[in-house]
Amino acid sequence: MPVLIVLIAGIGDLILASKSFRAIRNGFPDSEIHLLTSTDAAPLARQYTYIDQLWEFPIRELRSRKSVLFDMLKIALQLRKIEYAMIINLHPVATARGAFQMGLLFSLLRAPVKIAHDYKGFGLFVNKKVPADNFRNRHYVESFLDVALLAGGKPDSKGIEVYYNLTSKEKWGYLFNEKSINQHSPTVAINPGSDQPKKRLHPDRLADIADRLVEQCNARIILLGGPGEMSISQHIQDTMNHDAINLAGKLTLNDLVYIISQLDLLITNDSAPMHIAAALNIKQVAIFGPGYPELFRPYTSPENYILIYKSLNCRPCNNNKCDYLSCIESITVKEVVESANILLNR
Repeated sequence: MPVLIVLIAGIGDLILASKSFRAIRNGFPDSEIHLLTSTDAAPLARQYTYIDQLWEFPIRELRSRKSVLFDMLKIALQLRKIEYAMIINLHPVATARGAFQMGLLFSLLRAPVKIAHDYKGFGLFVNKKVPADNFRNRHYVESFLDVALLAGGKPDSKGIEVYYNLTSKEKWGYLFNEKSINQHSPTVAINPGSDQPKKRLHPDRLADIADRLVEQCNARIILLGGPGEMSISQHIQDTMNHDAINLAGKLTLNDLVYIISQLDLLITNDSAPMHIAAALNIKQVAIFGPGYPELFRPYTSPENYILIYKSLNCRPCNNNKCDYLSCIESITVKEVVESANILLNR
């Protein structure tokens, strides 16, 4: 019988869970491995060879279109037709509402063994439980792996990983051929976006950082950003005194992975590109505002990244509104540039 992994979360979470996916594959070498994940993360999930069947759940679309509830129910009913040997929910629940919603999904699905986070009542819907404190004060990669090991997974010595479709190299490879780059000039990308505005360093500061890197080390600057972040990257480009290659809104998720794989350095807010760079062992300056670096720092060699965050009494926090945002506003252009130079010279 097949095994179903449930990870209805974002792109970054998918990459952080890749080590656990491999562990489950190692533990069940003769079983089909199915993955239920978000439509956001699905393009990268398709690149993992240890996933045999992918199910896309439009959870993010639900925020803007209630009609996708019917699509979600249809997928759940399709999954109900399959008798799984085991169903494993890797991601923690954070609220009683979330626990109830995931509990309803688990109640619909059929398997003799169901494994999940025992928090906010979710444990009532499963028969093998991960302790409530499993996701506290530990990196998510390790917490995910504990769930996989409880399910019978077998770990390996490798870290997280991510792959791109080769069509992305065919599309964008010209940016990195010998005619396009100066061998003595580092290629530095700036990712100005994040899933929450409060995590974003101000674009004026990012423009200043980019200009200084051009002036100090003759860097070639690439601006990244998803479709909803085009205006931010355009503001940076318009504010800069030097040229930049603006790819915001032009890249598929696979394209983004390829571009990051070719960089000498990434400067990024707390976001999915940070985890992509970590999985590819690309050097990066990772900027944290109110987030949790203990849980979500780049999961890679310490030589590959420098974290920048402020130790304030009010952080980390999950508040939707803040009148001050001292955590992100107190990060200076100088410290980001200095960190970038350290990594480029390392």
